[in-house]
Amino acid sequence: MSSEILIETGSVRTTERAIKLREKIDFQFAKTGLILGILGGVLWAIASIFLLGNGVKSEFFAKPEFWLVAPLMAAGIHDFCGACTSLAVNTYRGQIQEIPRTFKNKAGKLCMLGGCLGAPFGMGGYLMAVSLADPAYVLPITSSYPAFAAVLAMIFLKEKIIKRAWIGLFGCIAGVFVISFVTPSGGVSEYFYWGLFFAVVAAVGWACEGVVVTSGMDFVEPGIALNIYQMTSTCIYWFILIPLACHFTLPADISYLSVMNEFFAGDKLYLIMLAGVVGATSYMCWYKAMNTTGVSRAMALNITYALWGVLFSAVFLDTEITVNLVIGAIMIFLGMILVIGNPKDMINLRQVN
Repeated sequence: MSSEILIETGSVRTTERAIKLREKIDFQFAKTGLILGILGGVLWAIASIFLLGNGVKSEFFAKPEFWLVAPLMAAGIHDFCGACTSLAVNTYRGQIQEIPRTFKNKAGKLCMLGGCLGAPFGMGGYLMAVSLADPAYVLPITSSYPAFAAVLAMIFLKEKIIKRAWIGLFGCIAGVFVISFVTPSGGVSEYFYWGLFFAVVAAVGWACEGVVVTSGMDFVEPGIALNIYQMTSTCIYWFILIPLACHFTLPADISYLSVMNEFFAGDKLYLIMLAGVVGATSYMCWYKAMNTTGVSRAMALNITYALWGVLFSAVFLDTEITVNLVIGAIMIFLGMILVIGNPKDMINLRQVN
């Protein structure tokens, strides 16, 4: 009888040790995810503020006849460099053979559809916004993309939006209006409000892309999905959007070839290319964060790029940081927290989603 009691006691202790070990592992995963989530947001802010923000200040972007062609070319080279970065990572991981296989199945087609949506509206709209308005004003607005994604999921995927999320959605919309209420004085493009409009277009485009690509990632590795998306968007830019933009917006005496030569001879092209590499790294950190600490927390940390952007602009650049910008950015950030998860759950590291 006593031996049975000892066996049962030992079994309980073993189970307790196993539970504690699992909690410790989960906790380490959560901490790693938090670090990667924050790093992803910081890297995207760096790519936007210092790289893309300065890359679009070249003479090529200043020419009125290139108002549409220039941002599309920048988006095309950005996604091309991102695709090369993802391809290198997948090759290093030994997963490159998965790419042609995935192209043929439903998951791959969903990722390609995401690229078709993200190219013209997402990254294309974002580069238009950055070229017309300061990145410090564009980033907070584009960070509202999960709110638009929630609405799209409600419409097309029949997902329900709870009261807390609706409050967050209205908070994001209010934040956009606060940012747009007062134009910063001095050195601002006359097309400032068009820049904010394209920032909203980018947020909607990324939301559409996210809903579609996320459906594909249920059946494929995130790194492979990202690579296929970037490859598709690169082809969309260089073989469809840019030729069409050149045909319909350029004077007859300017050829497509001459525009390409001028763009690739630009003195700040390397900044846009580097932004593609940094942007792809940011995406990888975000995907890994979702896997280790949960989607809600990862998204909440990723969209902090809006606040990092405002901070970097205030400290390192001569961007005028208005009260409206600060208040609006905070409103959008807090609204997004409400949309993507319960704040009480997000700070509980042991509750890994």
